[in-house]
Amino acid sequence: MQSIAVLDFETANHQSNSACQLGIAIVEPWRIVREKRWMIRPRRLYFSPRCVAVHGITAKDVLNAPTWDEIWSEVCQWIDGSVLVAHNAGFDANVLMSTCIAHDLAIAPLDLQCTRLISKRSWPALRSHSLASMAEYLSIVFAHHDALEDAKVSARLLIEAASKSGAEDLEQLENQLGLVRGRVWSDRVRHPRTVRRSRIETVAENHSRYEPRRFSKDGSPLQSGKQHRPRRMADEILKASLGNSPIEGKYMVLIGTLLGLDRQDSAAFLSQLGAKIQADINLQTQYVILGSLCESEFDTLAGITTRRQKDIADRKENGQALTILSQRQLLAMLPAGLETARDQER
Repeated sequence: MQSIAVLDFETANHQSNSACQLGIAIVEPWRIVREKRWMIRPRRLYFSPRCVAVHGITAKDVLNAPTWDEIWSEVCQWIDGSVLVAHNAGFDANVLMSTCIAHDLAIAPLDLQCTRLISKRSWPALRSHSLASMAEYLSIVFAHHDALEDAKVSARLLIEAASKSGAEDLEQLENQLGLVRGRVWSDRVRHPRTVRRSRIETVAENHSRYEPRRFSKDGSPLQSGKQHRPRRMADEILKASLGNSPIEGKYMVLIGTLLGLDRQDSAAFLSQLGAKIQADINLQTQYVILGSLCESEFDTLAGITTRRQKDIADRKENGQALTILSQRQLLAMLPAGLETARDQER
């Protein structure tokens, strides 16, 4: 039975290649059988105040620690042949990939799953599925933002979800919850995602993009017929952007919806353009996209909550490059974006 390597990274600054601590807990359904923590000296010993405030690790703490290339062979032994699992898995997978790129190290392709998605599907009634909130709900006491502690809590979430569903292995748990694995390569990451009937996408195994596909209530694929205007508009823009998407690989947070599509199709549209869609702003985020908002989402005239406004301002002050785009500004970046929107609106 395939083992599961639950991992967590802490970074020195907003650069995803600045790993300074790694924790791994190995799960062999359904218990933790091994665990380890590594302190890592980043190539650049700059620790941003924001990151230090989160995890408490400073340059002094890693001054005599090994570099990533010095521990890589050992880390490989821990993760080789395993499914990688993390809470907000896209972040940790990108730290792994970026840190390896910075040290000219190759990664054997590895499957990827996310305990945040698992938590959302296993406990849908909860208002928050952050690691701290889930730990509190399950009465797990831990030292948050210590890499090994976080990895162990993620492993506990996985084990609790499997126990709740009665799944015998990870594949069965994924099938029951409607989850699709992501994948990590040496040069790119495909994020895990949830699957819903009536609108979910199929992914080519060897490609980071996916094509939307629709299903009827009984699960059978629908034949393409006359498309609604928003879908036609999106398809025209996707066709014009084929092989020339300026947002390829960009990390984005979407607020609201785009082009008259619903929330899921709006996110799928951006993903097809190569963007990496995130649930909330983090150290990787490059763009915040303001789409159309329902009345309940207008906490401010700009559609950005006071918390998000402060978060963006703090991140910019600490050197993170964040850009806020309206739907029109986003379309202006895309080949034929504004032209297509105008044509379809006539």
